[in-house]
Amino acid sequence: MTTNNTNKKNTSAYKVKFNASEIVVNDNSQSMFKSKHHIKKNYFKIKKDNFFEIILIASDFSNCFEKAKNFYRSQYNKEASSIEVTQIKRATNTSTNLSNKQKLVA
Repeated sequence: MTTNNTNKKNTSAYKVKFNASEIVVNDNSQSMFKSKHHIKKNYFKIKKDNFFEIILIASDFSNCFEKAKNFYRSQYNKEASSIEVTQIKRATNTSTNLSNKQKLVA
């Protein structure tokens, strides 16, 4: 019983974004290196067609990253173009009490 409670205290919630900044090359030829005129053209674009996000519970950042990679691999049988992991901060009693006091003063 106590091990289950300590596991809950050691876990955090993480927001995971998949394919948030997928870069696509418009022209894969070497023409972009031929002259200055060609270099000024935009050969790359960022697309968010396959973008989605989920919330995972994990013990730490690296554990969440591994879970996210395994989740995407099991769902789509390929690697994700990009994975962004952000920890979700929880409000504590002291921070909510401070914000309530600030509201009363203001």
